[in-house]
Amino acid sequence: MKAAAIDLGSSFVKAALLDMDHGCVRELEKRTSPPRKEYQDKLLFEVPAMDYVEIIRELLERWSRQYPDLECLLLSTQMHGFVYDPEGEGSCPAGDSRRSPVYISWQDMRCLHRRDQEDTYLSWLQKRFSRKDMEDCGVYIKPSLGMCNLVTLLEENPDLPGDGTLYTLGSYVISRLTGRNICHITNAACWGLVDVRNGCWSARMVEAAGLAGITLPELAPADDTLCGIYRVNGCEIRVYPDYGDQQIAVLGSMAGDGDGLVNIATAAQVSRISRTFVPGNYEVRPYFEGKYLNTVSNMPSGRGLDVLVKFLLESTQLLDGRKMTIGDFWKTVEKQFVYDPKGLQVDMSFYATPDKLDGGEILGITQNNLDINTLFSAAFRNMADTYRKHLEGLPGEGAMEQVVCSGGVSWKRPELVAMIGTVMGKPCRRSPLDDEALAGLYRMALLCGGICSSLEDRKDRILKDNRPQGPERLQ
Repeated sequence: MKAAAIDLGSSFVKAALLDMDHGCVRELEKRTSPPRKEYQDKLLFEVPAMDYVEIIRELLERWSRQYPDLECLLLSTQMHGFVYDPEGEGSCPAGDSRRSPVYISWQDMRCLHRRDQEDTYLSWLQKRFSRKDMEDCGVYIKPSLGMCNLVTLLEENPDLPGDGTLYTLGSYVISRLTGRNICHITNAACWGLVDVRNGCWSARMVEAAGLAGITLPELAPADDTLCGIYRVNGCEIRVYPDYGDQQIAVLGSMAGDGDGLVNIATAAQVSRISRTFVPGNYEVRPYFEGKYLNTVSNMPSGRGLDVLVKFLLESTQLLDGRKMTIGDFWKTVEKQFVYDPKGLQVDMSFYATPDKLDGGEILGITQNNLDINTLFSAAFRNMADTYRKHLEGLPGEGAMEQVVCSGGVSWKRPELVAMIGTVMGKPCRRSPLDDEALAGLYRMALLCGGICSSLEDRKDRILKDNRPQGPERLQ
């Protein structure tokens, strides 16, 4: 049996053809995620939703011709964003391309627009919904929360019908393949409209947010719910729910209940797994098999490091015309990097968070301590200190014995992982594979395919890459 495992990430779409009989990768492709639409308003981050659908259709059409035993599709997707179709009727028929709504990404910050002289939409919503009000939702009002940008979208566009259909990115893809608008709770909960404690939509929050006229996705009742069948080239491909990329990365990292978790990619979070719903000054996100991820999001991440790198690259190009990619920059830096901040401090809060909307800063500059080595030494230290501060405040199952790092940045920046271990004073490891999303989707495919009875069953079965050596190997 073969399974298509596709991760719709913020920076890349990664797809693997998994051989479930042998536990290995047969095909692996990585392409840049569809680009955002260009607007003068840089707070907007919209992507044509059909661009993601076409990528998946093309992959399934090609792989089904080559592998007639392709039987299932599993998706993980970036969270918090949404697709709103004002003309939708609860699902989009498979193959119907007449409408083309946009995916409003988690990177969209339109809720920072001013609503009136006193408030932005974000601050207005923060006044309306306290943390106590949203306790059962497991989240709170913040710039990337789907509800904030959806409310802003509808308020700023009064001619836009308020009785359309709402999709997660994954449920939009599923609806185009199967005609069914259904999503996994890990992707729905990050809108702020789900009662996470009880595993259902929060009618109270939906009503209070003024969204009662909208058709919401169906919540999959189980992790391995069959959402529908996609037929192509004689294959009947079973389609399973869209899983949140953070949860899938944790699953693929093979983390245990007692571990501290640091996921560092374009965005970053710190988490601990819990078997009980315990609200606090953090998010309680649904995990798998009835567990929860106590999480602090908006942590300093890859996109924050990119702010520093892009400044340096643009300066170099302006001065002498030389062009260098971000990848080439890091290859050069890592050859000479030695941790030594020399008193320099960097606050990596370059992107707005609920607690800090006015940006980050570089402090302690003297006449002889501002260079590339000290800059990134200080940046890594600030990131590690921030992770430690928030991890130590998260409840989990027992004492935290080790830290597990996942996400693309943790694999590209071993200097940062070493710093996390030093600051935490605990063993710090990375995942068994350098692509936790595909490793996690493989674990989920074992469950959906009936090969394992639970996600805890046969944890010795770890995804292998048996293809010839090449640039896209997992390990």
